Amino acid sequence: MADKFKPVVSKANLWSRRSFLRFTAVSSAAVAGNSLNIKDALAMHSWTGKTDFEQYPYTEKLIHRPKDGFLPDKVVNSGCSFCPSNCRHKVHIKDGRVMNVYGEPDDPVQDGGLCAKGQSIPQLLYNKYRITKPMKRKGSKPSDVFEPITWEQALTEIAQKLIDIRDNTPEGAKGVAAKASGRQTREVGAMQWRFFELYGSPNTTHEGYICNDAGGIALGMTLGKGGQTNGYGYDPITKTEDLGDSKYILWFGTNDAECHPVLHSYMKKRKNKAGTKWVVVDPRFTMTANGADLWLPIKPGTDMAFIYGMLHHIISNNLEDKKFVEKWVAGFEELKKFINEKGYSPEWAEKITGISKDTIKKIAEDYAKTKPAAIITNAGIAHQVNAVDTFRTLIFLSAITGNIGIHGGGANFMHNSPIGVSLPPIKIPLNPPFTKGGVGGIIEAGLPPQPDYFVRAVNTGKPYKLRAIFYAGNMLTQNSNTKEVEEALKKLDLFVSFNLFPQEDTYYADYILPTTTFYEVDHVGVRRCDRGIRWRNKCVDPIGEAKNDPDIWIELGQMMAKLDKKNPPEYWTENLDIKWKDKKYLWNQVSPKNNPTAAGMTADRMDKLSVPLRWPCPGTDHPGTSVMFLDNPKWKDIWGGKRFPNAIDKVEIYTKELDDKLKPTGHSALPEFYTSPENMDGHPTLEYTDEFIKSPTVSNTSGGNLIHKVKIGIKPDEKLRKEYPFQLITGRNSALHFHTITHWAWNLTQISGDIYAQIHPKLAEQIKVQTGDFIKVETPRGAMEMPALVWDGIQPNTIFIPISFGNKQKVHQDVERRIWDTVNNLTSNVYYDTLSGQQGYKAYLCKITSIPGKRLVEKKIVKQ
Repeated sequence: MADKFKPVVSKANLWSRRSFLRFTAVSSAAVAGNSLNIKDALAMHSWTGKTDFEQYPYTEKLIHRPKDGFLPDKVVNSGCSFCPSNCRHKVHIKDGRVMNVYGEPDDPVQDGGLCAKGQSIPQLLYNKYRITKPMKRKGSKPSDVFEPITWEQALTEIAQKLIDIRDNTPEGAKGVAAKASGRQTREVGAMQWRFFELYGSPNTTHEGYICNDAGGIALGMTLGKGGQTNGYGYDPITKTEDLGDSKYILWFGTNDAECHPVLHSYMKKRKNKAGTKWVVVDPRFTMTANGADLWLPIKPGTDMAFIYGMLHHIISNNLEDKKFVEKWVAGFEELKKFINEKGYSPEWAEKITGISKDTIKKIAEDYAKTKPAAIITNAGIAHQVNAVDTFRTLIFLSAITGNIGIHGGGANFMHNSPIGVSLPPIKIPLNPPFTKGGVGGIIEAGLPPQPDYFVRAVNTGKPYKLRAIFYAGNMLTQNSNTKEVEEALKKLDLFVSFNLFPQEDTYYADYILPTTTFYEVDHVGVRRCDRGIRWRNKCVDPIGEAKNDPDIWIELGQMMAKLDKKNPPEYWTENLDIKWKDKKYLWNQVSPKNNPTAAGMTADRMDKLSVPLRWPCPGTDHPGTSVMFLDNPKWKDIWGGKRFPNAIDKVEIYTKELDDKLKPTGHSALPEFYTSPENMDGHPTLEYTDEFIKSPTVSNTSGGNLIHKVKIGIKPDEKLRKEYPFQLITGRNSALHFHTITHWAWNLTQISGDIYAQIHPKLAEQIKVQTGDFIKVETPRGAMEMPALVWDGIQPNTIFIPISFGNKQKVHQDVERRIWDTVNNLTSNVYYDTLSGQQGYKAYLCKITSIPGKRLVEKKIVKQ
């Protein structure tokens, strides 16, 4: 098989930035000019019942034209969290309303740019579907009838229910779980975690276990800290552009160009200036691959085999950085012996990955001989059942070639970031008693931390039953196996949704708590690609009665202080301080004092900067850190004199201590190759036993987390492979959407509103379909019908279906687009990476068949 396909790209299918800007400029001008009211632009949706959401929409014009022209009263610096780029938004305000938004021109990385998602925030802010009051469900689940209630009533009833579950059920406090979201402000994690520690539940988690926290866990295990190793833009310490000065970049499983368009634009410019060679390893020819020097269409889930083939060739030919290895690497000889004994050669890797042995050898030599060389990756690896083990092999590759701790190098695993608010230690009141499971008692171990397992715990009661879930996000489009999610939502005693809109899972909510957009609150944003954070100012008052998510947790804590009879009021009020609702106070006075490595990251300082300030930053005179693990005394002062902040001050590839820690889980310090239980070629996989053990690598609260013990090296189900012969992968559908939330923006939905199944021409010929013909895609979980997109920019036996669609996306109908269901009807909630808790959203077996006579033509379905 050829290592690089040459996909045919039709100019008719390309959407240029100029075209997009022309479209949005005309549309926005029409709205701003009073010629198009939002009621006219979007057909009003009618909910059933007298007490419904539609009585409380925000239906004024999207952006109104000031009487005296377009000059703003003020420009406010805010931002967007729809991707890790952390762009600054220059928000123009007129008469107390947002009238326009631009990018930060004084940030050399952002260079004034904004992507389409960022430009759409005013459409989310002033949206007729916004939920602007607390809502309480009426009737059985699911229901579209809700009544508005006061915040006092909502918090009172929720607190009473929490106390009842804690005190009167067999599970107690651990029967309650919560998941935060990266689309909330950065402060929410600390407040949610604090609330759950006080309440006594270990089951608090966040978006990282849906997105990409596996990379951070692998970095922490191997290097001592989980932050990305390198940064974007000028670094005052090394006086370089860091990753912008790299000479060679391996991109593994990341469509950076569409997922992080502004940041990628900077990297593209630096590529041209520095003469960097890019190699993209991905089953699909993405826009990132389109800008690379070489695309390698690897088979899904086999990245670890490709990396082992590279390591074998580098070590066999003495291409390692001997000085770095001798001084800073623990376990190199064990790695060498392991790879040779297992036969993990390029020849072996070719049979697994579909990439020729000669190409693997060439990439290995180029990477080892070029400095600085970087590795950048994302969900393509994080969403695999072997995520942490694969990330660790990438760190091995970076370390033995001496690319750790230098500018332009490193193992850069997107999205994970260690930066958040640091709160003072919990104050234990002088007058117990405390509730069982609270801070004064013992918090038991939590469930596997990914929210997909919350669903399994509700439905199976293993290892114990969940009775209540607080959720920010969309359970019915984010979590695997939609049918089981629906079943769980019906069973819950309490489901509280933090939300902007009436989306798929809110129909099952007992309470919907209205939250804010980025423009309505003071907060910080994080560039999850390199630990850089920015201060963002409040631009306008919250719409209706919407509240900032972290404030909701603080106010719920204040309500618990009134109602909890088993703990004194100060147990709640002093540990969820009402003053923390002031985010400038929180970042100026509270957080820096409780985290020495971030003592220089104050709100006042960040507000004055045009660029993000990167952690670690131990003082206000420190410039922030781009290159982690530099070999110089000043850097090592942050970690108490160590370069690598672990027990051995080295890159820990193998030690007996690490191996002994991992063995009870079924894993080892030197991981054997394995991949998804649903892989199309019968490669070794893993089996989940019924035994739960405490995780040595994940601990979300003081109680830690449980995981399944696994067996590695198991043969996959041959019968399943025969029935479902093709490989299904999922991912973002375009640069215009993040997830379901951006489908509430009419311009994004109008441009990018249809789901599709991308298939190779050979596969299309086999089932006799062309682009636009409907096909049926089936897995053991379910089936979906959708149009095919036939293109040779994909691994031949692989099918790609995008995420982010859902069957309650009302704006689709408003702009004459069809409503599509979520691809998670096809995915499984059983497969996860036990070392991280990361759900495996990629690499499923499927089968496809044609649906004669059904096509998608000009946005409408027609029968031939």
